[in-house]
Amino acid sequence: MKVLLVGDFQYGSGMTVYMMNTYKQLTEQGVTVECLSYSGKYDFEKETDALGWKTHYVTRVGQNPIKHWRDWARFCKRNSNSYDIIHFNYSSSWNFLPVLFAHWFTDAKVVVQSHNTDYSNPIDSKFVKFTIDWVNALGRHVLAKIADLKIGVSNESLVWMFGSGSHGIVLKNGIKLSHFSFSQKARSVLRKSLGISDSTRVVGMVGVLTERKNPIFSLKLFERFHSSQPDSHLVIIGRGGLQQKLEKEIQQEELESFVTLINHTSAMNEWYSALDVLIFPSLFEGFGFVPLEAQASGLYVIASDQIPRDVMITSSIAELSLKSTDKWLDVLDRYLSNPLSNRGIVSARNIQQIDKAGYSISSSANVLWGLFRELVATRGKV
Repeated sequence: MKVLLVGDFQYGSGMTVYMMNTYKQLTEQGVTVECLSYSGKYDFEKETDALGWKTHYVTRVGQNPIKHWRDWARFCKRNSNSYDIIHFNYSSSWNFLPVLFAHWFTDAKVVVQSHNTDYSNPIDSKFVKFTIDWVNALGRHVLAKIADLKIGVSNESLVWMFGSGSHGIVLKNGIKLSHFSFSQKARSVLRKSLGISDSTRVVGMVGVLTERKNPIFSLKLFERFHSSQPDSHLVIIGRGGLQQKLEKEIQQEELESFVTLINHTSAMNEWYSALDVLIFPSLFEGFGFVPLEAQASGLYVIASDQIPRDVMITSSIAELSLKSTDKWLDVLDRYLSNPLSNRGIVSARNIQQIDKAGYSISSSANVLWGLFRELVATRGKV
């Protein structure tokens, strides 16, 4: 079976984490993978090359929509018989033309997977918002009609992508659970690299630095906590358009010695061990890999109540309304005043619970493999 994996392939994207982890499992089942990136980013080129996954690129739609769609039409016509499945990973339905081209110009089965419950980026202009909403509604109708398989990472994401009347499959976002086991060694090494002691209370925020992830909220919350608890540190891992705004705020509040910004790391599992509390104040999410990974590490998590409840699996996570910063501060203070002395035990317990709930990468990959086999059976080959 040969699959074209379509996605953003950029650092900080939960969608990309999902795709890479899942397809590494599927290649063990004999799936041949090629990739197509629509983000204009080449972040994962070395990794896909090392895996032997040929990667194609199209012009980013925001850079030049006409060229983006022309690139897609030409690609589909050139590769009309190249793939058994074309697997689109999208955050919204307004850019539906590439899916339509795959449906029209190839004999591949078309799979569309929804990874969000709103647009990836905020839209300030009322006119642009009205126009995008109209096109997005049209896209829902088109995708619901032409997709051979409709998948969502949550019920909410299915409705967002395909409409409330459309039927699809919720596929749990699995992670490699053992990879996120708590490590005392990693904790000691990374805290030493920050120049802090084991008694320092470390708060973490992980995600692309965009309005949707709400990093300014995280920084403001830490400012208030730090003013009463000076032996504390904030680590923000991610990069994006709000980075300069964050840096300016850090300088203005003279927090340079107490806040560390990390653009990207491939050792996210180790950083979870170094933290005491993870805050996840997203305005919306399709699912939420980061709080799931953090729970596997036995880490306290405070999350926005705007993310799907599917991720609230263990007793290590609390959900709070973004309307009450005081409540966030109270819970943060309570967690950090009672640090866990048995992180390893909590991590092992949480991993068992997450596995039982069906969120291991092997479980979710096996489900997807079964769905793919059913699809391609009609084409006479697996």
